[in-house]
Amino acid sequence: MQMTLHHVALASPKAPEAVDFYSTDWGLHEVGREDGTVRLGASRDVGEDYSLVLVISEKKAVDHFCLVTPERERFDEVRARIEERGVPILEDIPCCPGMTEGFHFVDLEGRRVEFALRTPPAEGPDPAELPDAVPAFLAHIVLNSGNIEKATEWYCDILGFAVREWRAQDMSFLYSNRDHHTVAFNRAPHPSLNHVAWEMPELNQFFRHIGRASRTKTGEKLYGPGRHGPGDYIFCYFLDPMEFICECETDGVKVDDPADFPFRVLEYSKESLDQWMGVLSGGKSPRFREAALGRPDEGLIPTD
Repeated sequence: MQMTLHHVALASPKAPEAVDFYSTDWGLHEVGREDGTVRLGASRDVGEDYSLVLVISEKKAVDHFCLVTPERERFDEVRARIEERGVPILEDIPCCPGMTEGFHFVDLEGRRVEFALRTPPAEGPDPAELPDAVPAFLAHIVLNSGNIEKATEWYCDILGFAVREWRAQDMSFLYSNRDHHTVAFNRAPHPSLNHVAWEMPELNQFFRHIGRASRTKTGEKLYGPGRHGPGDYIFCYFLDPMEFICECETDGVKVDDPADFPFRVLEYSKESLDQWMGVLSGGKSPRFREAALGRPDEGLIPTD
């Protein structure tokens, strides 16, 4: 099983302000821009590759997110299941350098998702030449859902994810590679984006990163640092100018053999939210909870 989150595209009237936040405060580099969109890359993105797309739009919405696999057999299996189940396919459009094939489809709650076949670059950047305190790669996306049981089952059945763990009945964590999770669902009254997470290379760079981002004049530090129960990640959350939440994380679980991390259900507790019990994070504030819930996503495509 091998599938990763390649990029997330976020739309907002405030996308121009977000470009400044993500390039200056968050540390991403600009890859290209055209037709009201800007593509930004993390430190491990090489050449024309990118991890974040910012789209100028009248609506605040998740334009789409992209999952990729290097495995032809897996790509063909997913495409066949989508066609067999009557999942709406919008278009065949591999829109990123290095993608062999790709298409956009609509998930069960109306989100636009891209799925592509992509061969990873033969050589990544030299670790010695990577910039300091910059996110290494796009790690995961957490989606709010009105029915996380159904959403979890759909993503496992159609796309081939597996469930790593649940936190009580309010969150499910789905994996498709050695990371703890690539997609997660959070119980909410409506579909929307909860947050997008970025992986930092190690602890010292994590703290230098949140130190720089905390001085932002266009975003806002919301919650952290702390250490999650699920995945064991050290975390810190920020609000970008578009009022989407971005998380930086480090030192989490990596699982090479699923047998080493059997499925489990964590009880809901302060410790499952933050193993450090809020000593550094201060706990979840009403401001964080409101931002994480968000408003109903204005970019959803009707599925009826």
